[in-house]
Formats: sequence, C-alpha cells, structure tokens
Amino acid sequence: MIDFDEKSIVAVRRTGDGERFALFTNADVQAFWEQKFWTVALDTGGDGFGLPVRYGTVSSAPVGWTLRQLILVAQARAALEYARVPDGGALAVLEALGKAVRQMQAGEPLGAGVEFCPGGVASPYRWTKARCGDLAIELCPDPESRQEGIVPEQLLIVADEALRDWAARAPYISRLWTCRNAVREALAAEIRRVRIARLVAGESGEGG
Repeated sequence: MIDFDEKSIVAVRRTGDGERFALFTNADVQAFWEQKFWTVALDTGGDGFGLPVRYGTVSSAPVGWTLRQLILVAQARAALEYARVPDGGALAVLEALGKAVRQMQAGEPLGAGVEFCPGGVASPYRWTKARCGDLAIELCPDPESRQEGIVPEQLLIVADEALRDWAARAPYISRLWTCRNAVREALAAEIRRVRIARLVAGESGEGG
C-alpha cells in the first residue's frame, strides 16, 4: 500500500459501489502550481497505486498524466467495451467523453502521446495498459470492474475532481464547466454500465 501523510489528504472519493477509493493528496504540491493535488492514491482492488496528475496548464505539475490524457484513456476503453457489447451502456460513456474532449485545450500531440498495449492478465480487451513515456496505467481487465487494476470509473473521478478545482480557480472559463459537466455525465453512465455488466455476468454464471 502507498505510504502518505494523512494530513496531506485534500479529498476522498469512492466508486459508485463503494468498493474502491481515490485519495487526493497535496504532498509535494508547489505554491505556484494551479492545482490542489498532484498524486492520487487509487485502490486497485489488491493494492494501492500512485497516479501523478497535472492539469495541463502552464502553472501545473511538471510530470504526470494530463486531464486530457486521462479522459482519452477512459474514452478508448469505452470504445473497446462498446465494440464488445454495443447495447451494454458504453455508448453513453463515449458520447459524454466526446463532449468533454472537445472542450479540452489543444496543444498536446495527436492522441495526447498515449500508447496502448496488452497487460499481463487475460482480458476480453486487446489492451489493458496505457503508457505515456515512463508513466503507465494498468486497467482492470474485466468489464465488470471486479479484478485487480484501475477501473475506468476511477479515471473519471480523478478528472472530475481536478476539473472541479480548476473551474473554481478560473470560473470565467466556461469550457471548464462544460467539460466537467460532460465528465460527470460520463461518470454516471460508467456507473450504470458497470451495473449492467455485473447483472449480465451474474445471470450468465460468469460473475466472480
């Protein structure tokens, strides 16, 4: 598990089923950065994972996943799920994240510099790992978000929390509010999708 000073925790959020958490900490955040947290401790279902995050602005952390990248990773995963089960609820996630991406500032490389590759665990998806330079995210390999790994819902929670802070700091930038609303819509849709996937898996006898 990740070691951190509890006094540094600025926010605690959980997934819709209450089974996994995201702890946002301001440890090592510099005074001139326009963000309230840098590292998010994510419950992977078996351990903890430290996810470094930078908002993507000029005055933000120099290293970490940008919000645009996190949104694109969640979007790419939703696209895989939609291809797998078109009527399973992933389309609503995709549509909402499409609106969010259109509100994010340009300037990052095409694809935001993110690459996808298979993980070390069997999965119905052709990839479960997202990479950007030295950074990597190991996603949960199953559609029901039961197995070990970071679930897409956690990525959306991180983006939502960051956008809440960013929008509060710059309330005059309307696209931030529009983007956050779209991410919140995607978050609600992902929670519904997981419920559907678990119901289907349970009915077919595939659930764990």
